[in-house]
Amino acid sequence: WVEISRKSLENNIKTVRGILAPKTKLWSVVKSNAYGHGLVAFAQTASASVDGFCIDSVTEGIKLRKNGLKKPILVLGPTLPGLIKEASKNTIIISISNFDALKNFIQSELKPKFHLKIDTGMHRQGFYVSELSRAIKMIKSSGFSDSLTGVFTHFASAKDINYPTYTDMQFAGFQKAISILEKAGFKNLMKHASATGGTLINPKYHLDAVRVGIGL
Repeated sequence: WVEISRKSLENNIKTVRGILAPKTKLWSVVKSNAYGHGLVAFAQTASASVDGFCIDSVTEGIKLRKNGLKKPILVLGPTLPGLIKEASKNTIIISISNFDALKNFIQSELKPKFHLKIDTGMHRQGFYVSELSRAIKMIKSSGFSDSLTGVFTHFASAKDINYPTYTDMQFAGFQKAISILEKAGFKNLMKHASATGGTLINPKYHLDAVRVGIGL
């Protein structure tokens, strides 16, 4: 078995909080069974000290809700069309990272809040900055602009402190995406880019929130 110290977890959270500005929210990444630390047990222990949770699927989010977790929950991974309605029923925020997912969202009977994922160089998921204007048009024409509450990206190599150039390039691309969204009228989106690496390395990456998983 693995025995986990609640006191150590609380200390880790306090340490990360210590490098954040008061306005920056701390979201705990508990995807994939909290990296083996126990999804529900870990989230229950951290809940009083974090602002929200990031998970990999709506299924994980439902499990947290059924176990009494009330904090905001964001699904980082893709959401199957059949689970969009479940996300809405359980007040779970989903991520939309491609046009097929956006079409599925628009066609869904119930619509949860969602964040747009921007691919600035990780090349795994997300809209390219060049695709953003088309995505914005789809969102606006659907009449559900209010459902868009956040925008984020993911750094490919922020933990490499000897090579910040690529992370800075990604950050500049993300700032461009934010500018496009704000010019289109989306001025109050929650903006986040940093996982553990970006959080520890440079406060300029912190923005409105950070997503810390293995660092906790």
